[in-house]
Amino acid sequence: PARTTTKVRVEAVLVFSCDALAGALLGAAVEMGGHQPHFAAAEETARSALMRVRPRLVLIDCDHEESCSEEFVGPALMTGARVLLIRSARTVRDMTDFATRLSVRIVDMATEHGMLPEILRELID
Repeated sequence: PARTTTKVRVEAVLVFSCDALAGALLGAAVEMGGHQPHFAAAEETARSALMRVRPRLVLIDCDHEESCSEEFVGPALMTGARVLLIRSARTVRDMTDFATRLSVRIVDMATEHGMLPEILRELID
């Protein structure tokens, strides 16, 4: 019998987090979905990382002030990337109005963590 192969596209996903462990866990979730996580290099601005990586998706911790801002999210969306905001029980900043205004989704890890792989797949594909 003939074998059919499906080519899987590995996409770049840029991750910004205030917490190194949370960032690593998000990166692991990206890898488990078959994609390549990227992080800003030391002393690299969020915008420079965006231009270097040219990601399909950007995951942003709501408390990461530099990247969770109109000055970053607007240009990220203009590159064609999708943006997903991440909040947890420890999140300090309420970015609900911000997300609504820019039409980006927020995932609440306290209640939606089990849905993250499906959400990533939906946003990347």
